[in-house]
Amino acid sequence: MILLVSLIPISFGILTYFFKKKTSLLVTISYILTFLFLTILQEGSFVVGNYSALKGIEFTFNFTIKFLLILFNLFSLITFFRIYKNYDHIFFTLWLLLTGSINGFFMSRDFFNIYVHLELASILTFLLLSYDKNEIRIWAALKYMMMSLVSLNFYLIGVGILYSNSGTLNLNYNLSNGINTFAFSFILTGLLTKGGLFFLSGWLPDAHTEAVKGISPILSGMIVKLPLFIIFLLTPSLPIELKNFLYYFAGITAICASIFTLLQNDIKKFMAYSTMTQMSYGLMVILLQPSLFPYFIVFHLFTKGFLFMIAEDIYEKNGTKNLKELQGSQISLDTFFLLLFLLMNLGGLFPFSLYILKDNLSLPYFLEVNIFIFGMYFYKLLNTFNVNKKKFEYQYWYMFIFVILNVVYITYYFKITPFDLPILKILTEYLLFAAGILSFLFLRKKVSLPSIEIYSFENSFIYQISFLLFALLMEM
Repeated sequence: MILLVSLIPISFGILTYFFKKKTSLLVTISYILTFLFLTILQEGSFVVGNYSALKGIEFTFNFTIKFLLILFNLFSLITFFRIYKNYDHIFFTLWLLLTGSINGFFMSRDFFNIYVHLELASILTFLLLSYDKNEIRIWAALKYMMMSLVSLNFYLIGVGILYSNSGTLNLNYNLSNGINTFAFSFILTGLLTKGGLFFLSGWLPDAHTEAVKGISPILSGMIVKLPLFIIFLLTPSLPIELKNFLYYFAGITAICASIFTLLQNDIKKFMAYSTMTQMSYGLMVILLQPSLFPYFIVFHLFTKGFLFMIAEDIYEKNGTKNLKELQGSQISLDTFFLLLFLLMNLGGLFPFSLYILKDNLSLPYFLEVNIFIFGMYFYKLLNTFNVNKKKFEYQYWYMFIFVILNVVYITYYFKITPFDLPILKILTEYLLFAAGILSFLFLRKKVSLPSIEIYSFENSFIYQISFLLFALLMEM
């Protein structure tokens, strides 16, 4: 029964290919049945073929997985209704196969089966990313695919070493016996390359920026977090030296990604580098409070996914993604409010969602420099547009439901959490935020901020090999 959560979208994807005139109906039925089974299925583990867990392929279904899959499929359904008129039945065949592979990924507890689902999701993303066969998109997709091959080969090398030591690919068994740190260095390098971390993920800016409509929200909202979810599962076996190394790596990459966000003049590339910042925070959540990581996935899924949806619509309406060319273009009041709320949600200021996560992590004070940089690019983006205060489009009603639920959650959290607000820290953050805005206003006419490209193929591979060597040194 557990496998139906994955098999239903895959089966309906195949049916969609053959019954192209019923595409919308078949996709809708697939989501309805998936939601039904996610709701009624009981928690537990299952090994295909009734083998022992050491020899067979184990799947697990628990509350965390149910929570993640219901919300991911809800987000995927929202995205489908935004784009169902844009593409043909073959696109949505691939779309449902991708949904099924992601559902299966979260339930897998076998290293090789995890690889199969991750590789399938990568191939399908590659095909969807450049579905319109635009030359620039094809190049971005090829770059994504080549980087995926490199990262997943690192992963397989590590898995091969694990198998030679333990004789099984079962994740839980390997965790209980302690994962070989030499093997984990290879696995970690591959996963972080796939997972959107700055320096390592040279594929991400172009893939997010050039993807066809509907794919960027899924790519940023969920695909980049799949490798981090594996690290989340493996966290109990991480040696303290490697945890410390990853902690500082995450802090440095968060700041670097924020700086590069500021340098962007393409609205989708702006969002892409912001995703890199958030992935660094996601890694910190895993290292410091792993129990909060599923909530981080959901927070980022909807917040960044919705931002990419708005960016896609702005591009579609104006025919350009360039912020300089978009200068003075109009957006409705409700769209402006959503941009404001979603950006603040990502910025980590009190009392928004990321603030709650950061407050539970007790992050070092030097990371508050990100608030300053955030203030600069926050103003840079919002100042691009003129707000039509008399115009309401109502096209993003589903986003307002998210905003309301977010406000309810934040209010409830601060109501039930018995702690004194760190007034001095909150004031400091807002002062840094304001200083960032003022600095941008002062510097933008005096200093040119050129976009910098650091992700040639050669550079990307050098970053990845260097990271692997540093990780291996942590064992010594």
